[in-house]
Amino acid sequence: MRQLDHYTREMKQIADEASNSKKRGIGGSAMAWLMMIVGVIVTGTMTYALTRKGMQSSALWRTWVDFAAALPVVLLEGSALALVYGRHYWFRSTEQRAIANVAGWAIWIVLGITSVVHFAFGQSDRGSVRAFMNFYASYVLPVVIVAIPMLWKRIYDAAPESAMRVAVLESEADLRSQLVEVQREQNQLMVAAYREGMQTARVANARKALFEQSSIEHAREIVGFIEGASELPEAAEQPADQPVRRQAWQGGQRVNGVDRSHDTRPN
Repeated sequence: MRQLDHYTREMKQIADEASNSKKRGIGGSAMAWLMMIVGVIVTGTMTYALTRKGMQSSALWRTWVDFAAALPVVLLEGSALALVYGRHYWFRSTEQRAIANVAGWAIWIVLGITSVVHFAFGQSDRGSVRAFMNFYASYVLPVVIVAIPMLWKRIYDAAPESAMRVAVLESEADLRSQLVEVQREQNQLMVAAYREGMQTARVANARKALFEQSSIEHAREIVGFIEGASELPEAAEQPADQPVRRQAWQGGQRVNGVDRSHDTRPN
């Protein structure tokens, strides 16, 4: 029990010191950061010289090569410092810290090779050495520069908050996809049931009866038009150029076809 209590007190003391170190610098931190800053300044000048030499021959970068050559310096040297600082303050997941540890060492190795290439590029006359230097400056260094943003993207994805947000969004997207699939299946079942119902004998008889009833009503309308046309008055059938025959009455008798309205003779 005494050993366990002693171990617990030591762990608590270490945790208190670590929490208090957030408010003040860690022992030797000023000297460590000074050496790292000086180192990245030196390697930054070499990275700038190599990238500027490679961009200068291109018509795309010729007009603003002085500024464009400084961007890889910010990516490489800035990442070298940011990864060290992030492991002490930013990175709170195991995956983030593992990626930062490996990537930090890889970037420092690239900076070391860049320094060697810079010093040996103009001094060596051997063809193999110059071929290697040209290959590094033309292919390896640009690939590393492009890989730096992908590294920070991976570190950002590995953050606990980012992983939680992505997990929630993926769950919502999966749920919506399943709901759409269920709705599609329900629509297919309804269409299949409708088609199956339309093929039954009862529905076929009902459709036949409706068709017969509609045909009968249509025939009645046609017959009604024909019967109405046969009952028209005879005057409508006479030509317009023929005079209308009058029907006169005389002495209580009708005289057909003779107009005797002005006849004054006695009967």
